[in-house]
Amino acid sequence: MKWWFAIVLFAYYYKALLCGLAAHTLGLVVVCEPLIWGISVNHWIEIIVYCPLMWLALRQVNVGVFGDTSLATTDSRPTTRGDVRRYKLIGEAAIAIYLYGTGIHITNVIEIYSREEEGVTSGDVYDLIYFLDEGLSHYLQFIPLFFVLGWFVMHDRPGRTGSPTLALLFGVGHGVERAIGIIEGGKWFLGPPTVVWLTMCVVLRMCRRGPEARDEFFVRYAITFCVTLPLAQVAYWLRFGSFDQPSNLGASALAEMAVGGIILTATGGLVVLAIQRVRIRRARVAPKEA
Repeated sequence: MKWWFAIVLFAYYYKALLCGLAAHTLGLVVVCEPLIWGISVNHWIEIIVYCPLMWLALRQVNVGVFGDTSLATTDSRPTTRGDVRRYKLIGEAAIAIYLYGTGIHITNVIEIYSREEEGVTSGDVYDLIYFLDEGLSHYLQFIPLFFVLGWFVMHDRPGRTGSPTLALLFGVGHGVERAIGIIEGGKWFLGPPTVVWLTMCVVLRMCRRGPEARDEFFVRYAITFCVTLPLAQVAYWLRFGSFDQPSNLGASALAEMAVGGIILTATGGLVVLAIQRVRIRRARVAPKEA
């Protein structure tokens, strides 16, 4: 399941790699910018590959979290099969709303074509398209996605403690990716509420499961995410002086943001690896001393 979860967290990095790094840094605009029927290669990838892949990956994670009812326990009382089915249905509903939001977001190809190819930047039709693209669709993507991530933290089966280092790396990478994502979507202000929500989910999980919950995969991921996302947002503001969308800052800023995101992710990954190594070393030394 962790590899399906990796797709959920990092699938959108294709934009940073193709349009930020390859196109604007290396000059390979052919991988991102050419238009086919008025739609850029970048957005064809989003329509044909990214959206279906995200739906599939999220659904596989939801099945992994709620699929084994014999192991589903969220507190001191065993959860009934009916509870698990309801929790799973809520997760499916959030995923459906998220996918609906990504579908509405495809209106951005109309907005971009109108603005860049036809010079249309005003009028009732343009304003409606802009609202669907930059307003409604982003709320329908971000809020359900952040909700369902917290839902997994709260309701995952107990004992999923494998791959602890991977969970930390996932938290770092996704924290950087979502910080840039909500800024690009014009919804940077969703960062603090998201951190509060996931923190509440972690606290609730630990209240139900006890201290051992700290070692669970989703809890480790969420804690690291909650540290990384605000740090990445602060780094963005310090560098660019505002939360203006990267696409409005010019090609050089896009390239700088892509490289900066990769560097920040790599640096954060090295930090958590070092911390994890120290923890492992201490855990090995403690029994010997005892």
